[in-house]
Amino acid sequence: MTLVRVLELDLDEVYAEKMVGFARRSGLALLCTALTVGCGSSEDSGSKGAPGGNAGTSGGSAGTSGGSAGTSGGSAGTSGGGAGTSGGSTGTSDGGGLPPIPDAGPPPSECLGKALPPRADDPVAAPGSLEPYFPTTEFRTATPAEAGMDPAKLDLALTFAPQHSNTQGILVLRHGYVVGERYVAPFTATTRHESYSVAKSFSSALVGIAIGKGQLSGVDEPICKHYPAWGCAANDPKSKITVAHAMNVTTGIQWQEDWRVGAPGPNDAFSPNILDLVLSRPVVDEPGTKQRYSTGDPALLSVVLQSVTGKTVLEYAREVLFTPLGMTGIQWASDSKGRTNSYAGLRATVREFSKFGFLYLRRGNWEGQQIVPESWVDFTTRAADPCHDQYRYLWHLNLPLRLGEQDPQCAGFLQCDPIAFADLPASGFYAIGVAGQLVIVLPSADIVIARVGQDDLGGEYWDGYARDLTKMVLDAVN
Repeated sequence: MTLVRVLELDLDEVYAEKMVGFARRSGLALLCTALTVGCGSSEDSGSKGAPGGNAGTSGGSAGTSGGSAGTSGGSAGTSGGGAGTSGGSTGTSDGGGLPPIPDAGPPPSECLGKALPPRADDPVAAPGSLEPYFPTTEFRTATPAEAGMDPAKLDLALTFAPQHSNTQGILVLRHGYVVGERYVAPFTATTRHESYSVAKSFSSALVGIAIGKGQLSGVDEPICKHYPAWGCAANDPKSKITVAHAMNVTTGIQWQEDWRVGAPGPNDAFSPNILDLVLSRPVVDEPGTKQRYSTGDPALLSVVLQSVTGKTVLEYAREVLFTPLGMTGIQWASDSKGRTNSYAGLRATVREFSKFGFLYLRRGNWEGQQIVPESWVDFTTRAADPCHDQYRYLWHLNLPLRLGEQDPQCAGFLQCDPIAFADLPASGFYAIGVAGQLVIVLPSADIVIARVGQDDLGGEYWDGYARDLTKMVLDAVN
């Protein structure tokens, strides 16, 4: 299919078509939208596994112990204190409708009756000896040794290729400097890759920006104000759904989405028009009471942002986010009605993904300009309940729990607490998309990891890779 032909199609339909094809193939790890130029297949991407060489299945096993990425549409656990509205937390706020920062007190030494691992309470890293800068126009590079990292151990992380993985590009930043970067031909540093659900974290940033600018009243804004077909009748449960609910997957709208290996039932994320589907669905749980992984919930943010800014999500992002960071070439798909897909469809290079991670590592500041309000970064990436929170405001967080070992019988990470913790910093957070797209932010080491790939279908694989990759990169820090 040519690029010209694709542009004539409903991009939501293209997204669904490719997703369904991927699901049918299951283990073939061919997940590219027709717009992903240069993404290719396993046959034309060089050797499966590590960027830049033959890695096969060596380098350790990602296993399947990391929690499932995505949950079933059945029973759901409670949302916890962190997934509520701004009134559920204490702390300070920048004002202007921005919610207060969660104040969970000192980090706990144990959770769920078990001691937390050593890295859980790692403090934020001290500035390195490298000159601070921002990669607006170009990235600076440093050797691992100059950045305080072990070259051999970092190389092991960059070439890590467990079974079910197929890395196409990977980059590690320390103190803002590129210390490692690999690609698998024909993928290059200039190739843009489909983000899938990584786009949700970009949407989270845009909501925070809109609140900070006074364009959106806050996270308690009712969604129904922006969807006239819903109305805001007091007796309609949809009138209770807020921006916070959409961002914490607690709208209560009927939805089924399960990315585990061999997951039963349909997956609503394969719908040809996700936004229209979620708008048509009934509310089956009281909004704000249960977390259920749903791509439909953040899809609702597209019209909300368009309504309050007067611009599509893509147009708004170009103005307030992409241009200041020097990444104006990013593409973001829309549906047949011109609504940007606030849940997926963003296409960027590995370096552009890493810029977004670095923005969050610097708490929303870029060259002295506060792009994303600092309090919003803190609010959305910190656990309000450190012994339960794993997902807040479209970011995966609290890594000891989120990437801990899950009971294989559990219906997904939002439904169960882990049975064992991952030895990772609780301050870390990340964005993840289908087939292993990752932007990992590690304030305790001043590190950002950006990775794109075409991994086999299975949330267990993606989480396992994220956990083991993060451990290996941290192990490389001297």
